Amino acid sequence: MRGERIVVRSPDIAFERSIRLLHPRFPLYLVPWGEDDTGANRFMLGATSIEREDGGPVTLRSALELLSAAYVLDPAFGEAEILSLGAGVRPAFPDNRPRIITSSGYIFVNGLYRHGFLLSPVMAEMVAHYLETGVTHPEVFIADFGQR
Repeated sequence: MRGERIVVRSPDIAFERSIRLLHPRFPLYLVPWGEDDTGANRFMLGATSIEREDGGPVTLRSALELLSAAYVLDPAFGEAEILSLGAGVRPAFPDNRPRIITSSGYIFVNGLYRHGFLLSPVMAEMVAHYLETGVTHPEVFIADFGQR
């Protein structure tokens, strides 16, 4: 699964918390990235979900959708500066469920799909709990790579 993101900055926008816009056509995650050296606020825009496995450049359609959704959220994004565009492959399993895999002394946390930003804290807590107590949660813990 491929995901694309855009990083923008603007001195006129001041969201302090992450936002998830549930729009039927243009979903959006907006994540505040703090101020840059000029004092302008930086934000990461994302939420694309494309059934491809390449990490090539951002597509025009994705850029338009992300920027349009940001503009709907706050028209001040119309004057924001684009700092970077990026794409990458999201780790996902065929059923899009996350997994914690323990094997040969390693712990792999993977498959967060497009919800990594939201699920990472709880997955980290599960791993920390496992390291402290040895207790696993069968809905996400897999002891054998063959069960991936």
